[in-house]
Amino acid sequence: LAQTEGIEVKEGSACAECNEKAKINFNPIASCEIIINTMPKRPQILYGKRSACYIPGLDRVEMPNQTLFLSVEDYYSTLFHELGHATGHNDRLCRKEVMEKKRFGSMEYGKEELVAEMTSAFLCGHVGIENSTIENQAAYIDGWRKAIKKDSKIIVLAAAQAQKAADYILPQE
Repeated sequence: LAQTEGIEVKEGSACAECNEKAKINFNPIASCEIIINTMPKRPQILYGKRSACYIPGLDRVEMPNQTLFLSVEDYYSTLFHELGHATGHNDRLCRKEVMEKKRFGSMEYGKEELVAEMTSAFLCGHVGIENSTIENQAAYIDGWRKAIKKDSKIIVLAAAQAQKAADYILPQE
């Protein structure tokens, strides 16, 4: 409900009570925190927002509170997705799909969503939480693949950019 416009949840309502019960006990995963905290030129991350998103003009990631996710792994998967978008900023890998305005559902928009979700999948695999996130990630990727099916090379191109993004985010050894 928090991500739905036009619906107000009142304190003491059944929905507010369900929302409280749905909160997870958030225990940070050290390997994920290292990735987040060592990302070069990391964007600002703000918590307590209604939805997860990356805002290129402000170079900022917005995230709901960690306890509102279905699991700790889902939280990290979502944050990795948004950091994947952030690698496209001009100060990082400079992907036009991030920095130029694009229409929701367009080929460019879909390609960037594939890049971000594949980046998240690569990072989840790196830290060993992919078994908890892979079903959702595969469904998300498949949804965008169908939306941009006109270009048969899009998955390969997006995967290459996602690998560059993951390599950019990961701590340099």
